[in-house]
Amino acid sequence: MRDAIELEWAGIPSVAIIHTAVEGSARAMAKLSGVPDYDFILVDYPYIPTAIWSEAEIRDLAKEVAPRVLRALTA
Repeated sequence: MRDAIELEWAGIPSVAIIHTAVEGSARAMAKLSGVPDYDFILVDYPYIPTAIWSEAEIRDLAKEVAPRVLRALTA
């Protein structure tokens, strides 16, 4: 989350992809960074929060998330 925020501060459009298991921490980081309304993309199970995924899971997640990332970056 903080990396995405700092990239935005540097003028580089960014979007954080956050697992629902750490959503609270991401919101806290945004608040502490002074951007409490910073939007991010949430992913949930079956993708485990440790990001130890099979190649098939990675492909499925990318197909699911890529359109949302594109929308976020071009909004």
